[in-house]
Formats: sequence, C-alpha cells, structure tokens
Amino acid sequence: MSHIPRIHIPDARANSTAPLTRDVEHHLTRVLRLREGAPLQVFDGTGREYTALLRLDGPQASIDIEALRRIEERPSLPIHLFVAISRHTRMEWTLEKAVELGVSTIHPLLSARSKVRLDERRAERKLDHWQSIVTSATAQSGRCWMTELKPPKPLSLLWNEDFEGQKLILHPDASRCLADLARPQKQLALLIGPESGFSSAELAEAEASGWLPVRLGAHILRAETAGPAAVAAIQALWGSWSRVPG
Repeated sequence: MSHIPRIHIPDARANSTAPLTRDVEHHLTRVLRLREGAPLQVFDGTGREYTALLRLDGPQASIDIEALRRIEERPSLPIHLFVAISRHTRMEWTLEKAVELGVSTIHPLLSARSKVRLDERRAERKLDHWQSIVTSATAQSGRCWMTELKPPKPLSLLWNEDFEGQKLILHPDASRCLADLARPQKQLALLIGPESGFSSAELAEAEASGWLPVRLGAHILRAETAGPAAVAAIQALWGSWSRVPG
C-alpha cells in the first residue's frame, strides 16, 4: 500500500475546501509529483484527522476535505520539554525527535553556558524554521496533536514560573534515576542543559525552585541525545508506550 501524504490545516473541517500555500503545493506537485485527485490526509493539530483529495484545476491548488477519519486522544501524560538551545543542526534533531516521541510543548532556553546567542531578529527567524520542523515531524509521525513550540527565553525566567506537576532536571551526578520515581499524576516538565551542562548556580536555582535532579544511567549523553532519550524512557515508564493501544 502506497504512503498517503499528510498535510496540516489548522481549521480543517469535513466537507470543505482549503487552499494550499505555495510551499505545500510545491512539495506535493514537484517533490512528490502528485496529480489531480490524489488522496491526502489532513490533520488540524488538535486531535482530528480527515481524508482529502488534491485539486489542481483552478488558479490555486487546493484540497477537498472529505470526512473525519479519526480522533486521537490527548496524551495520558503531557510532557513539557525545556531544552537549552544547541548549535547548528543539533537543535533541529532534538526538536524533530521530541515531536516524534510525543512531547506536548517545547521551550527553547538560553542558559549561562549556551553556545548560541540570539537577538530578536535572529530568534524570530529561528522560531519560524523550528516551527516548520515541528510541523513536518508531526505529519511524518502520524500524530494529530501538534506540539506547541514556545519562543526562546532566558533560563533565569523559568525559576519563577508556576507548573502543576513533576519537574525533573537531567544531571549525570543525580542520586535518583527515572525508575526510582512514582508516575506523575498530572503532567511532567523535563529540563535539559546545553553541551557544557548547567552552571552550579543554575543547578542551585533549579533545585530551590522545585526541580528534582535525575540521571538516565551510568554514562553521559550528548545534549541533543539526552532530551529524546529521556522522553523515550518517560513514555516507556509512564506514558503512551506503557500501555497497549486500544
């Protein structure tokens, strides 16, 4: 059975027509070489997926959204990933894998030892690029809930934020591992440091603000590996991987 492409349409509804952006049209017709009437799947980012057909017979390419195909439940354990921005394609890799693994939100952070510095203009460009990665990863993974990507902010602003749920910070010298903890009842926040790790002051601030240090194992992982690895472990222990789909 051939693969049916998935398209994100935020306001999708059954029995409607939606125009396609130039980028999406180029991908469908030039890259995938789809023709008039080709089947598509449309997801709205809020749990719904629809069947659809590609239309190329007008001045602008569009899709006919036909019927509701399925409704995906919200994650049983929302995971909020707070991650220090890493250099080059490492951050892109972290974003892509975190989305595939089912995190609910991603919060890019600038910490004391971050190798990346962003002014307002560069941050805006980065956010647009990262959002395209999040959207593509959601489409590829078959998910119907779009991971929310937050704008970059300084790590120091995190300590005063309220969060109802378990707050974990990865640290290789922590005395606890994930398996030592009870399943969080509401939601979980996971904080990942930069390539050089958190400063001692940041670690002290984190613990004072209720973040519990945990380790993944006996070895130190690269920054871009630690986040996805921890999310995968959390999903296996307490999340969507811990139960057989109904």
